[in-house]
Amino acid sequence: MDKEVFEKPNVTSYSIGTLADAAAGLSKVRLIDAHLRRIEVTPFHGTIQASIEAVDAGTLPWPRIVLGGLDSIEARHDLQRLHADLTLDGGTGGPVGTTVALHEALPTGPCLRCFFKSTHTGKSAEQRLHELTGLPLSRIARGQEPLTERDLEGLVDQQHELVGQFLGRPVCGLINSSELQGRTDDGFRPSAAFVAQQAACLVVGAWIARSPGLFSGPPRHIEYDTRFGPRPDQMIDHRLPALGCVCQKDAALINHIRETRRTRH
Repeated sequence: MDKEVFEKPNVTSYSIGTLADAAAGLSKVRLIDAHLRRIEVTPFHGTIQASIEAVDAGTLPWPRIVLGGLDSIEARHDLQRLHADLTLDGGTGGPVGTTVALHEALPTGPCLRCFFKSTHTGKSAEQRLHELTGLPLSRIARGQEPLTERDLEGLVDQQHELVGQFLGRPVCGLINSSELQGRTDDGFRPSAAFVAQQAACLVVGAWIARSPGLFSGPPRHIEYDTRFGPRPDQMIDHRLPALGCVCQKDAALINHIRETRRTRH
């Protein structure tokens, strides 16, 4: 499941997809479906919230194990609300974008909220996009709709010129656009494919180990810098649920939701 479409900056940071796919605005879930030919894929092009609603409506299978590759705390918190048996979250980051990490989350804790605390400081991505482009927040909320000439009405000259170059593209994802942030495609791009691939390997490796019960130890937080490689004696931290987290306070409600979804599916 993914709400985004494949764009030009993704060509250098993804291990799949071409410039032609970016020009066509192919949805990322369709791109994955096209490559995983030996696996039965049910692509869902939409938000995590929409996928949760589809699960509860019985129109989308409830996933028991989730492999996540998200880029914000808020999205990870949303993903946790699927309340899968196991959520394997992979990510990249660090000062130069070369750190990779794996978080193994359980509905009983530690969940993704335990691993990623909410930060209420600073402006939201939507607010920053609004201030940069002049687009109304109500328009930004309709992120999947492509920008049109009508969206340029009422913008000042500088905003008109800035937003005009993105006509025909969905609003979502513009906040991370290299052109919008004043960078060029020739500059340093921290989201390198080989770094993302290592994060993916951590996630898939954990999936292989956990699924058949080859590894049944406590949930782990694994992190290392790809510039120096993994250090088994330093990179693994076993985690406990955070006191006061939703997964602890609302455990009875979460168990009820999980039982309802298990019965329905």
